Amino acid sequence: MNSTAPFSLEATNVLNRNIFYVINECMKILGKEWNEKVLNSPKVVGAGVGIVFPLILLFIFNEAASSVVQFCWQCFFKPFTSVTHNSNQQQNLEQFYKSQAKFYDRTRRILLQGRETSLKLSLSHLSKRTGNVWIDVGGGTGFNISQMSLLTNLKTTFDKVYLIDLSPSLCEVARKRCKDHGWTNVEVICGDACDFEIQEESAQLITFSYSLSMIPSFYAAIDHAVSLLDTKNGVISCIDFGVTNDAMLVGRTNTLGGLVNRHIPWLFRTFWRLWFEFDKVFLDPARREYLEYRFGTIKSLNCYNFKLGKIPYYIWLGCNKDHEQHLQARFVNLAPVSPYLAPINSSSPNSQPMTKAMVAALENTKKGLPYPSLFYQKEHWRVYYDEVSPEYHQFKNSYIYAFTWEDPEEDVNILNIQPDDTVLAITSAGDNILHYASLPNPPKRIHGVDLNPCQSHLAELKLAALRSLDFSQVWQIFGEGKIDRFENILLTKLAPHLSSNAFQYWFENGTKTFDVNGRGLYDTGFTKWALRLARFIFKAANLTDDIDLLCKAKTLEEQRTIWDEKIKPVLFNRVVGKVLVGNPLFLWSALGVPRNQAKMMGSSTLQYIIDTLDPVINKSLISDDNYFYYLTLKRKYSRDSCPDYLKESGFNMLSQKGEDCALDRIRLHTDTLKDVCERLSKKAVSIAIIMDHMDWFDPSSEDVDLEIKALWLVLNSRGRVMLRSASKSPWYIKNFEKFGFSCKAVSARYPGKCIDRVNMYASTWVCQKISMTAGINNRRLSSLNLEDK
Repeated sequence: MNSTAPFSLEATNVLNRNIFYVINECMKILGKEWNEKVLNSPKVVGAGVGIVFPLILLFIFNEAASSVVQFCWQCFFKPFTSVTHNSNQQQNLEQFYKSQAKFYDRTRRILLQGRETSLKLSLSHLSKRTGNVWIDVGGGTGFNISQMSLLTNLKTTFDKVYLIDLSPSLCEVARKRCKDHGWTNVEVICGDACDFEIQEESAQLITFSYSLSMIPSFYAAIDHAVSLLDTKNGVISCIDFGVTNDAMLVGRTNTLGGLVNRHIPWLFRTFWRLWFEFDKVFLDPARREYLEYRFGTIKSLNCYNFKLGKIPYYIWLGCNKDHEQHLQARFVNLAPVSPYLAPINSSSPNSQPMTKAMVAALENTKKGLPYPSLFYQKEHWRVYYDEVSPEYHQFKNSYIYAFTWEDPEEDVNILNIQPDDTVLAITSAGDNILHYASLPNPPKRIHGVDLNPCQSHLAELKLAALRSLDFSQVWQIFGEGKIDRFENILLTKLAPHLSSNAFQYWFENGTKTFDVNGRGLYDTGFTKWALRLARFIFKAANLTDDIDLLCKAKTLEEQRTIWDEKIKPVLFNRVVGKVLVGNPLFLWSALGVPRNQAKMMGSSTLQYIIDTLDPVINKSLISDDNYFYYLTLKRKYSRDSCPDYLKESGFNMLSQKGEDCALDRIRLHTDTLKDVCERLSKKAVSIAIIMDHMDWFDPSSEDVDLEIKALWLVLNSRGRVMLRSASKSPWYIKNFEKFGFSCKAVSARYPGKCIDRVNMYASTWVCQKISMTAGINNRRLSSLNLEDK
C-alpha cells in the first residue's frame, strides 16, 4: 500500500490538471465566440451606445438626475469608504455637506417629510402675529424660511429671523437665498447650536428641523434653547427622525400629549437606527425625551415616511414648562370654589377639592417632570384623564355615535333650563350640550360626560370649529360632513383649540373622514353600519328616489303617502326584522343598543322599531323639522333641517368671544358617570340628563345603586335627573325612589303616538331629589304602572 501511494497522488494531480485544462480551453473558445458574434455585432454595439450614452448625458446635463446619483453616493456608499473619524463636528458636517450643498434641497424633499406641517403647526400657535423673533436651529440652506414665507408675511410676522448652522457650505447657500428674496430681517449665523448669541433678549419661536438628531451635544443645545425662549409667549418645535419604545414611557405618559403611533416595533427601531448612524444621524429616543423633560408639551405627532420605506419621524410642539399664562388659568379652573372635581372618599369634611389633574400635577412635580400636556392647552374644555386606563380599550379608538339621537328641545321644554343651572349630561356626539349652550340664556356650567375618549374628541372638534372657523366652514364639516383640505384647516386653525390627544386623533383620521370624495362624517362610528344597511335595502328595493321625495315632502299628508305606499312595506319586512333588527350583534354593532337594553324593548324588537318610526311620520316633517331622520336617510343635514348649532343664529351665539362666553361654560369629562359625580363638589349640579344610560346596566349588579347614590350626592337640594328608557316601566326606578327621589314619567310612548321628534324611547322620566339623606327614604314614591295603560 505504501509503495503505490506516491503514484496514486501523482495520477490524481495529472487528472485534475487535465480537467482544469479542458475547462480553461472551453472558456477561451466561448469567450472568443462571444467577442466575435455578440460584442462585435452592430446591433449590440448600437443598443449599448443607444442606452449608455444617453444615460451619461442625462447625468451630466440634467441637474435632477445628477443630484440623485450624487445623493445616493454621499448617503449610501461614501460612509462605507470613510476611514477617518474627525473629532471636530464642523469638519464632519463639511465632509458630508460640502459636495452636496448646492443640490441639498432637491434631494431632501422626499426624505425630510413633514417640514411644512411642522411650520404650519408652529405658526398657528404663536400668540401674536407681528413682531416675533424666530430662531431656526440647524436651518441649513434656509428651506424652512422659504416655506414660512409662503405661509405668512415674513417681514410682518417676524422682526428678526436667525438661521443657525455649523456648516459653512450650507450657510453660504442660505445667504444667497436670503439675498435673492430680499429678506433683510434674516441673519445667517455659522455657529454652534449650543452657544450662539442673538441681539434680542428672547425668541417667540425656536425650531429644530431634522437637526437635533445630528447634534452630538444635544443636551447643551436644548438647554441653550430653554434660555432663549420667551417664557410667556414662546413656542418651540422640533421635527426629526426618532424611534421609541412603550417601555420607555412609563411614569410620564400624561406629559407626552398622546400615544398614537408612538411605539415603534423592534425591527423598525433597530434597522433605522443602524442605517442612519452610518451618516452620523442618531435616532435614539434620548433627544426627544429631553425635549419633553425640559419643556411642556403642547402638541405631539408620530408619523411615518412611507415613500422611503416607513421611516419614523415625529413633530413636537412645546413651551416653557412653568408657563404662567397657561398654568394660572388651568389652576383657576381647578380651584375649590369652582363646581369641579373633588377627591373620592375624602375623610375630612373640610378637605379641599382636588381633581385628577391636580393629583397628576403634584405627582409630576415630585418627579421634576412637566405638568400633564392638558395643562399647556389654550382651551380648558377637556378635563384631564388617564389615557392608558384599560377601560378605554373596549372602544377600539373609535366613537360609537357620529350624531346625537336624543331630542334636546324636549329636554329644555321638560326641564325649563335656567341661567343659574349647572347641567351634567352624557356627551355622545356633543350636539345636545351645544344645544343647551346655544340657548338665549344658557346654563352657567355644562359638564359633558362620556367614557369613550373618541366621543369627546368629536365634541372637542365641534367646539374648536365654532371657536375658530367661519359659518360656511362649520357647515361644510358638520352639515355636509365633508370639506376640502381638512388637514390644512386642522393645522392652521383648529389645532390651537384642541387638546393634543384630540389633535392626534383627527390628524390620523380627519382627512379620510371629511374627504369630499368619501362618505363623510356621518358614515363613521359604529352606527355607520345601520345607515349603510338602510341604504343597501333602499337601493336593492329601488327606493332611492322615493327616499329623496320623502325628504323633500312639504306636507305631512304627502310625507305619509310616500311612507305608507313605498317605504314602510320594505323597511318593516319580517325578514329584515328577524335577521337584522332582532339580532343582538347587529343591535350593538350598528345601533349601539347593548344586550341589557334590548331585553327591555319587549318580545318583538321589530314591533318596537315600528312603534318608533311609524308615528314620527305624522308628527314632524323630515324636510324642515326632523333633522334626526333627515340625517340617517341622507348622510347629511339640510339648511332647513339641522341642529341649532348649525343654524346661523346658533352659530352666532356659540362663536361669541369674551369672558364667560357660551363655549367657555362647557367641560368634557372622559370618565364614568359615577366617577365624575363622586369627584364633583357635593351639591354642585342642579340637572343631570343621563339619556338611556341606566338601561345598559345588569339588574343583578350593584352598579345601579352606586351610580344613583353618586347622582344624589352631586345634586343640589332642587336637583333633578332626566332619563329615557326603552321600557315604559324601567326596573331601576324603584332604586331611585329608594335613594330619596320622587320619580315621574313625563311622557310615555303608545302605539301610534309620538313623544318627541326621535320617538326612540318608550318613556321619559324626571327624578326629583326630595330626601336630604341618601338611602333613608325606602318607601315607594310612585306606583305608576305604564305597562297596563
